[in-house]
Amino acid sequence: MFSKIFIILLMFINPQLIAAPMSYKGSITTMGEASKHFSKVESNYALTGKDSIGIKAFKLKGDGYDVYGEGLFYLKRLMRVNEIESQTNLWLFTESGQVSVKKNSRNNDHFYLSPKIQFDYETRRIYAMTSHQILRVQHDNFDTTKAKAGFSFHKTEYNETQPWFILELIHTNSMSKKLEIIPTIRLINKALYLEAGVSTDGNPKLHLMHTF
Repeated sequence: MFSKIFIILLMFINPQLIAAPMSYKGSITTMGEASKHFSKVESNYALTGKDSIGIKAFKLKGDGYDVYGEGLFYLKRLMRVNEIESQTNLWLFTESGQVSVKKNSRNNDHFYLSPKIQFDYETRRIYAMTSHQILRVQHDNFDTTKAKAGFSFHKTEYNETQPWFILELIHTNSMSKKLEIIPTIRLINKALYLEAGVSTDGNPKLHLMHTF
């Protein structure tokens, strides 16, 4: 049910985007991500400039596991430091819902509670982010650690497309023993935030986000 709602939301692109999990009060931020091992669609509504609520559907796949989840989340901006040329943020996600875990002949549904902490730093030329999400059901551990870092090729005006090079590192417990390394190109133009890349194992990844 949530997946169909998200697909409809992703069809409506409107201008105005800040490259962050949420934007100004009253805004709606919608995003989708797809890769071989992980995909998600989510949307959140900003109650204030620091708080938002949202819905999310996701899928994890790897090492014999197929994990499907749907849930609600609350996002809190714990800290923001604004400088003349930079911005630093600390975010806390608290997510809960239902998850289905399939492996071999086992197929079980569980309630889950999944907190996530995220730290990011950004200027008009440099970006860095790290996050850790806890997701555990019974004896299965699907915690995910992620890091991104990169630079823009040049400064642009608001009406111009700004290209970035971003290197992403991801590891999800139980999905793979390897660290996934994904060089990507990021494009930001008004409302549209797009990342596209191919991992060092040859797996493509796409990430799209917009705020309206």
